[in-house]
Amino acid sequence: MSNEIRIGGSAYGAIANGPKARAVQRDVSINHAGGGSEAFLSALAAFRTLVDQNADRIPEAAKVRKDAQSIEDEFRSPEIDAPAMRDTIVRIIGRVGMVGTVLEAANNLRELIDTLVH
Repeated sequence: MSNEIRIGGSAYGAIANGPKARAVQRDVSINHAGGGSEAFLSALAAFRTLVDQNADRIPEAAKVRKDAQSIEDEFRSPEIDAPAMRDTIVRIIGRVGMVGTVLEAANNLRELIDTLVH
């Protein structure tokens, strides 16, 4: 059994699959104000630590590290590309899904991105 969705051609917007699946898409921007920045950067650091600790269990650990850097670079950018951040965290989640603790940290990042994006 797989938790992957493979779509041929082009797909735009939120996609959900399976019982009780939910997909939401918003037109958004990221707000750096408040304590959200510290929480996000702290969660990103914790995620990176878990990736390093479990790299031998993550088939594409180098790509996960590269994607994590991409998210940080985008987060620090003066003009954030929110859809790019969401796409990158979804890609990360797909790559770390086999390691529960790392997956949990990635989902935490996804939730923080969703919170910061409004």
